[in-house]
Amino acid sequence: MDGSLSTIVAAYSRPVLVQIVVAIPVRNEARRLPRLLRALSTAAMRSPLPVTAVVLANNCTDGSARIVRSFTHPSLRLELHQVDFPDPNAGIARRVVLDLAARPGALILTTDGDAAPHADWIAAALRAADAGADLVCGRIDADCRHVLATAPGRRVTQAEAAHGALQHEIRHAVDLLAGRQGPERPHYIESAASMAIRSDGFRLIGGLPDTRSSEDRALVHQAESHGLAIRYADDMLATVSGRLHGRAEGGMAEALRQRMSDDDPLADQAMLPVPVLADLWSRATAGDSRPWPSRALSLGNRLRASDLEAELPALRRLVEGSVRPRLLPRGKSAA
Repeated sequence: MDGSLSTIVAAYSRPVLVQIVVAIPVRNEARRLPRLLRALSTAAMRSPLPVTAVVLANNCTDGSARIVRSFTHPSLRLELHQVDFPDPNAGIARRVVLDLAARPGALILTTDGDAAPHADWIAAALRAADAGADLVCGRIDADCRHVLATAPGRRVTQAEAAHGALQHEIRHAVDLLAGRQGPERPHYIESAASMAIRSDGFRLIGGLPDTRSSEDRALVHQAESHGLAIRYADDMLATVSGRLHGRAEGGMAEALRQRMSDDDPLADQAMLPVPVLADLWSRATAGDSRPWPSRALSLGNRLRASDLEAELPALRRLVEGSVRPRLLPRGKSAA
């Protein structure tokens, strides 16, 4: 990052938050929109600030817009925008609705048309922002029992859980050395179904990156690259559908279908091979404070379940032999 830009970002004064604006891109979500709007209304009742939901109904051929227009609740102001993009994709829809939501003094929250934020979702995001976060990554919960009912779905899920736990341990250690995170290991979920960013910070970093998919992960990486404070909030929770036919190109639904049908499914693109992880750790211990690579991109060839299984012993050796000893106080051993 340019030194002068780093100085500007580090020194900028955060304006007082005076409103909550929820940005929601919607494409043919008439079936699930009522649940989302009811959930948002409940969450808005617990917000100390006024709440507006900005809904971008893009390329809809169902009753999504009609549902938004007809919904009323005293705690939630609704604002509907309708547009037909020549080339609709998740990236452009999210970018447009976030731009519409980026108002002075706003904490912008974003979610999806098939999501249901929990009652404390808005309040939790505001607590994290009040504590100094520029961007807040909440958690998501999805019912994926249909995926786990298949052998390949179970295989890649178990492989990712084992690899991901150790990778997150390395990532947290890198963040600790750089002073980006506190002592508790973050959940490192970066989903636009449960995310918030201050409007001033959003404008400062140039808005949402121009990408067709994984725009949420790209936003987090861009914010961190510009020096904004990222916090991962366990209490900011939204439930998302585990549907197999979604709206986003390269999105969750597409990934779930692939996991159920491929004998050796592709792992999440955020899963990194051991040599890359070892290099990131080596650079961090040498004083390189650059943020973790963007989870919106694959570094090299995309790993499969079999790759994660084969690399697990080497990954354990890296964590147990190098990462943990570096962070443990002298004379103590890992639990």
